[in-house]
Amino acid sequence: MPAPRDPEHGPETLAAAGSPFVSGTPLRQRPWAWGLAGVLVTSAVWAGGLWAYDRAGPDLQGYEVSRNLCLDAELPALSASVGEKSEPYANVREDQALDQATCMVTFEPKGQPKLKDYPGLRRAWVYAEIRYTLHKKTDPGPQFDASLIEPGDRGSAEQTLKLVPDVGERAYLVSRPGGESPALEVLDGQAVLSLSVGQVTNYENVDPLDPDLASDEKPVVHLAGLEPAMVEDMLALMDALKKR
Repeated sequence: MPAPRDPEHGPETLAAAGSPFVSGTPLRQRPWAWGLAGVLVTSAVWAGGLWAYDRAGPDLQGYEVSRNLCLDAELPALSASVGEKSEPYANVREDQALDQATCMVTFEPKGQPKLKDYPGLRRAWVYAEIRYTLHKKTDPGPQFDASLIEPGDRGSAEQTLKLVPDVGERAYLVSRPGGESPALEVLDGQAVLSLSVGQVTNYENVDPLDPDLASDEKPVVHLAGLEPAMVEDMLALMDALKKR
């Protein structure tokens, strides 16, 4: 049976007698002790939240996989600027870490003469290549800018990056020497999107090795004027990928 408590022998008295109790203000009057307990509770809550975040993964901000990127990317602005869209080809690859989707589509520029009237006509087709990568485990932001600069040949002009406002988290128009194949590169949270355009020239009933052709190599379509249409179509695509 425990001995009755002696009101005259509190912690201070016991400390004087060699007890392990520490002399000083009673615990109920030490506000720092409660503060320490709050820190411990807060740390536990933070750790629990971090554990839950690790399990759930990063916030994808509504982006989902595109199983047919050519259907999601309707490209009405480019069609209006260049010509009729045709021959879409889409591909997709899903993975736990990231989803990847691509689309390739061609346009026939407006105003090209009929082949029957010009049998040796040089014709051109404009193509658009779209790439969409959704990162589901890691943050693509830190390496996004550096990934846009491709290594060039010695002595060649470098690519030019122009910041595009109000498109995703960060967006650039990438221009290459000669204005060929401009590209719009976009980072929006965990999503990375790319829209590039170029052109392919075809010679009908003409020998492509004929030296006389060298003096007629001007582009059929001036791709440098397509940037506004590219931005418009990119914004529409981003909305489509978040409304699935």
